[in-house]
Amino acid sequence: MDAFVDTLLHRTLHASLQSFLLAALVFALCRAIPSLSASLRAWLWWLVSAQMVAGIACPDLFTLRLLPAQQVARTVTTPVDMSAMPDIGSLAVTSEPSTLSWQTALLMGWVVAIVGQLVFALWRSRHLPGLLRRATPHDDVRVEALCARRARELGLRRSPRLIVSDEVVSPQVVGLLRHTILLPADDTLAPDELDMALMHELAHVRRGDLYLGWVPALARAIFFFHPAAHLAVREYALCREAACDAMVVSRGQRPAQNYGRLLLRLGVSPHPHHALPGASPTFLNLKRRLVMLGRIHEAPPRALTLAMVCVVTMAAALPWRIVSATDNTPTFVTVPPAPPAPPMAPAPPPPPAPAALATPAPRPAPAVPRAPAAPRMPHVMTTSSSNVNIVTVTDDPKNAFIYRDNDISVMSGSSHDFERADALRKDNGYFAWYRDGNKAWVLRDPAYLKRIHDAYARASKATDLPQQTADRQQRLDREQEALNEQMSKLSERQSELAERNSNPASPESAAGFAQGHATIAQEQALIGLKMGNLARERAVEARKLAEQNQRQQQAAESATREVNQILADAVRNHVAVEAH
Repeated sequence: MDAFVDTLLHRTLHASLQSFLLAALVFALCRAIPSLSASLRAWLWWLVSAQMVAGIACPDLFTLRLLPAQQVARTVTTPVDMSAMPDIGSLAVTSEPSTLSWQTALLMGWVVAIVGQLVFALWRSRHLPGLLRRATPHDDVRVEALCARRARELGLRRSPRLIVSDEVVSPQVVGLLRHTILLPADDTLAPDELDMALMHELAHVRRGDLYLGWVPALARAIFFFHPAAHLAVREYALCREAACDAMVVSRGQRPAQNYGRLLLRLGVSPHPHHALPGASPTFLNLKRRLVMLGRIHEAPPRALTLAMVCVVTMAAALPWRIVSATDNTPTFVTVPPAPPAPPMAPAPPPPPAPAALATPAPRPAPAVPRAPAAPRMPHVMTTSSSNVNIVTVTDDPKNAFIYRDNDISVMSGSSHDFERADALRKDNGYFAWYRDGNKAWVLRDPAYLKRIHDAYARASKATDLPQQTADRQQRLDREQEALNEQMSKLSERQSELAERNSNPASPESAAGFAQGHATIAQEQALIGLKMGNLARERAVEARKLAEQNQRQQQAAESATREVNQILADAVRNHVAVEAH
């Protein structure tokens, strides 16, 4: 989940920056060349929105291998004795926990905002089906014939149907699958004006605006925080209407002055979100349409227009990515999984107390109980620093992987692999080197390296032993040492008492010796009970540690699978550079 969040945020940031630059380029072109046709302007602003959507869906659609392949300088380093290094699977990675909470919260808020916009759009268009049901078919055969003739002139295979509604104030076209032109019920337009109004709506159908308009709307919904998204939607809507105006004047062979008077008569009307009306939404929009209408004969040649669209599309709109020159891509990359944790080795039991010597006492001393063997837990590895080295050394591994950053160092391979990676590392920053058979790659992309770091950081967070576990183990060790010391002192006292008892010249009576042995035996029995309780407590801690080791192994295997996928993506997307 965290890798998905990082990838999505990285794509959003990259698409936002690229779309900002593209929008600035299009804005500069429109200002520098006022004679650009409305159709070209509409296409350019549509490309800005399309680039935003493509930047999220497929950011690496096209890759250019323009960067030179890196030349590797071989250096000789002193071999390091790796025999004392711990196994990569038996050592818990300890690093600073990854702080992704704000990123996850940001993604959730972003998704909620997008869903809210979609719900609001559906709510605003809820009355469209009822409007179409309440509308009546147009019964004027002459208008039907005029619409069919104009549709053929524009190259449409079939003419949209005409319906009349008293809920609209200007002609507008609706419908994705079945195009329908809505006409106002109060027929106040003259025949010539109705002809031009129909041509304007048919021009929308001819241009495919009912389909293309969804791309800017989707881009604005996704990038609602981006000013370029709102600018692209606004400018595209204006230029789209102006392009249809130009098509009416040029194809319909109508004077621009007559069509301008029609625009003034249609006036200003709020645009519904489900249709494309001929009226303007604001007075400023109407003014700009009239200005662009006066420049339709100043448009540059069609070839220049097409060339400009192609150049902007290829250079700025498409999701290009420049990578280093490489031709080989492995099918998979394998990092050795972490082996299971080693079994716990119990410590030898403490020495039993020596038996009490026989005395001529009237009452024999009770038998001294044997202290139970206390299973000793393996030492819990803890560290106060976030810098941990994890090394697995093998003689001739098929695969090798080396990753280093400021917090974590993961190395699996032979000493020769370590030397090759050290020769390629330029600084102390993030760095990854991996080998699959005879092919090796170097990864320096910050986004991919951060994903690898986060994978190991999550594994460390999942397997990090709490401080209480280490404190309990140290307490048990101290108690065990104290009990062993007490038992040793009792054994010394018992030996001294037996030695005095064996001396005939001893002034002590047999009853006194028996009482001393009984007291020592009672103290040894009490210590034996404490050792038994301590052994049971150690057994509970041992089970907890075994469960922790199992979670550690599962987290290590999960991190290995995630890193494998990240490495494969890096090589497939030509982000990793082949090392020679």
